[in-house]
Amino acid sequence: MKKWYERDLRRILVDQHIPDWNERFFSKFDPERYAEMMAKAQVTCAEIYAGNSLGICLFPTKRGYAHKQLKGRDFFGETVAACRRRGIDVQAYFSYWATMPYKLHPEWRMILESGKGTIDTNGGRWGICCMNGGFGDYFLAELDELNSRYDVQGFWIDMFGWFSILCQCPDCKRRYKEETGEELPQFIDWNDPHFARYAQWRSKCMGEFATRIRETIHARTPERTVNIQCATLIRGWAGGMNEEFIRASEYLAGDFTGNAIEQSYISKLFSAFSPHRPMEFMTPRCENLAFHTTERSRENLLMRAYAALANQSSFTLIDAIDPEGTLDERFYDHAREINDAYARYEKYVSGSSVPLADVAIYYSFPSRVNVDCGRLPLEKRNDAAFAYNPNSENLVRAFADAHLLFTFTGHMLPDDISRYPVVFVAFGARLTDEECAELETYVANGGKLYTSYCASLYDPEKGRREDFALAQLFGVHYRGLTQKRTYIAPTEGSLLSGIATEQYPLMLDSRQCVLEANADVHVEGTLTLPISEAGAPEYFSSGISDPPMLPQGTPALVRHSYGKGEVIYCAGVLEEVKWDYHRKALITLLKELRGRQYVETNAPRTTEITVYEQPDEKRLVISLLNLPSDLPAQPLHDIRVKLNFPDRIRPTELLLAPDETLYPCEISGHCVEFTVPVLNEFAMFLLKTE
Repeated sequence: MKKWYERDLRRILVDQHIPDWNERFFSKFDPERYAEMMAKAQVTCAEIYAGNSLGICLFPTKRGYAHKQLKGRDFFGETVAACRRRGIDVQAYFSYWATMPYKLHPEWRMILESGKGTIDTNGGRWGICCMNGGFGDYFLAELDELNSRYDVQGFWIDMFGWFSILCQCPDCKRRYKEETGEELPQFIDWNDPHFARYAQWRSKCMGEFATRIRETIHARTPERTVNIQCATLIRGWAGGMNEEFIRASEYLAGDFTGNAIEQSYISKLFSAFSPHRPMEFMTPRCENLAFHTTERSRENLLMRAYAALANQSSFTLIDAIDPEGTLDERFYDHAREINDAYARYEKYVSGSSVPLADVAIYYSFPSRVNVDCGRLPLEKRNDAAFAYNPNSENLVRAFADAHLLFTFTGHMLPDDISRYPVVFVAFGARLTDEECAELETYVANGGKLYTSYCASLYDPEKGRREDFALAQLFGVHYRGLTQKRTYIAPTEGSLLSGIATEQYPLMLDSRQCVLEANADVHVEGTLTLPISEAGAPEYFSSGISDPPMLPQGTPALVRHSYGKGEVIYCAGVLEEVKWDYHRKALITLLKELRGRQYVETNAPRTTEITVYEQPDEKRLVISLLNLPSDLPAQPLHDIRVKLNFPDRIRPTELLLAPDETLYPCEISGHCVEFTVPVLNEFAMFLLKTE
């Protein structure tokens, strides 16, 4: 029997961060009207506010702070009942942020390096309290009270995390001292074991409290789901997320406002790490909820729904209630149209879906840091200190443009990385010994690996190693770092020969590792430097750029056979450069490792193609999404698709969803070819297999 989150794939969350200082607030709130809008929008689950980020409850709580405008009513309970009467399931929303407790209990506050709290520092609206003190117990007691009184499918816990705060509150100082015997560090420095221990401890605190949230709910109602906002997964070490935090949620979910590339990236990342699937992709009806009355176009919302289908995700639209408690009915008319389109295909979204991928991006939690930030006092921290993987979306864009199917993998996942033809280790500076062993085994057994820059150069606990931990795998040894802004000059017959030349080498706007190569390494490119440091104020070679002038002759791009597999290692970070020229260079290298890719097509690069296996159904789900940056999408004509499958997949027939009519194609062994005469916005095909 399917669980509710496998069944209820169309959802709406209505933000209700309304304070209670004015009598007009919630004066027109009508639970029946609210439920009518949910029914109008054809949602199967309403995610309803029980408590907002002001720390104010919308039910008559005895533990916390009830909204003054309740006046004997129960907004949350009445809304739950109204939705239930219409056959709509309910997930309770409850926020960790708590401005009211923050103001009334100064001892509960998170304290920044300045010695002030989040509101006092910059005049913000949101009071954030620390999980390590009395507020943690208060929050769990309030959550338990809520859970004891209402019949809901599960809980959506929002705004829990560190939010780039390196908390200096007395409770953090006390707990850190008790558990480590040390004082809180006052410098950010990834080469300092003390700071590395602190970063790990910080994640530990977050993971343990997430587990306490789950245990609090399951102690009373073990059948209910628990979900904790997971948007901080993409925020690197500053977010503090770890494996225990992830395992506290039934599935991963988060709200995002970015472009189509971000949605593709988030959907695949969250699906890979989600304890159960499908993951939940959430997006506002507005480009930004600060624009309260500005709704996205129909085409924009529709394409986001189709993108959720293409990536095997549930789909949640986010609205925001008016201060008086009313909703704009026009949006729910539009939401119905969007959800009706999603509903036509939702039966093909399955938690058992497995992505076919040419490339798996290896996601190392300890490595989501900027090892180049140096040593910074906490009070002088800057954006560089919190950088983690600033151009992951650029990497995704490169894959999408080339129609290379991709997913994510990592050491904490149960999947076997040997199933992926190519593994891409991006931002892997602080690989653990276990991660290094996993990658060595993968390549030795025939895997293909691409990696770059400082991969494996740092020990997560001790700081920088003397050499790459994976030096024998790469075939090169670390001998130092260059200045910023460097070049890679292709050698004779190099894979980059059709892109760059020795005189006009490939430029990287970053440092490179200075390397010494083993005798068995094939050098594809060598290091070239400008004659001056980037940005030199007087002695420079060109007023605007820093042209290449000093060939170093040392390796900068190498190929190395290891066991049955192969590695391409780049001394700089080619994948972070956002220009088509550089993406072409990166894709050239990856295609050399990959060989024949799963998808061959004449579709423009704005067309995303995804392929998912559904073994229980003996089929593959193939989606084509016409998603240009400018909407509405113009029809595409005569799109040819050839799918090259491994031997274990034996296709038999192709069907066009959702009607499942037989679709003309050519099947030859493990290859399938078909043509889409006109691709408007979205098309889904079902490929039956033996």
